[in-house]
Amino acid sequence: MQSTKEHILSQLKRSGGSTVDALASEFGLARMTVRQHLSGMERDGLVVSREERRRTGRPHLLFSLTAGGEERFPKRYDRLADLALQEVALLEAEEIAGLGPEDKKRLLLQKMADRVYREHEQTVQDKSLKERVVAVAEILREEGGFAEWKVDEHGYEIIDYNCVYRAVADSHRDVCDWHLSLLSRLLGRQTNCSQFITEGAHCCRFVVKEDVAERS
Repeated sequence: MQSTKEHILSQLKRSGGSTVDALASEFGLARMTVRQHLSGMERDGLVVSREERRRTGRPHLLFSLTAGGEERFPKRYDRLADLALQEVALLEAEEIAGLGPEDKKRLLLQKMADRVYREHEQTVQDKSLKERVVAVAEILREEGGFAEWKVDEHGYEIIDYNCVYRAVADSHRDVCDWHLSLLSRLLGRQTNCSQFITEGAHCCRFVVKEDVAERS
C-alpha cells in the first residue's frame, strides 16, 4: 500500500505540477497535512515550488518533481543494456558491412524491438484493438511505466507518465523512435506520439486510430 508521501509524488508525476489545494482535494486531506508532506519532500530535494500568478487573487505555489523526485520512479537502463548486449552478440559481420554508425544503431534497435515483440506476441495475438491497447498499457506498467489508456474520438490513447529510459532517450532520440515502432507492432497498426517527455512534456501520449468498421 502506498504511503501519503508516495501518493503525492505519484500525483505530481501524473499532473506535471499541482497546488496544495488541488492535492488536498484529490486525497481528502487537510491543507496543513499536505503542506507538511510537501515541506518535508522539499527539504529532501524531491519537489520544488514556484510562485504562479493568477489573473485574479493572490499568487499560489505550484509544486513539481525535481530530478531527484523523478528518480524515485522506476528506470530500466538494465533492460536496455541487456537487450543491446543480446543482439550485439548475434550480429553477423555481413549484416553491418558497409553500414555507417547511424545505420548500425538503427539496425541494432530494430533487432531489439523484434526481440521485445516476440516476448509479448502471445499476449496481443488475435486480439481486438481495444484488447491490445489494454494489454500494451499493462506491458508498459510491468516494464516500470506509469501508463493509462483512454478512448478518444478517433480511437485510443495510451498515456505514459514515466519514461523508464529517460537519461538515454534525452541523448539519443532513436530510443523514442524505437519505442514508438515497438508499440506500433504490439498494437498491430501505425501508432503516433503527440508529445514526448524528452521534448519537455510531462507525459508521452501514444495515439492509435480505430477503423470505422471496428467502431460499428
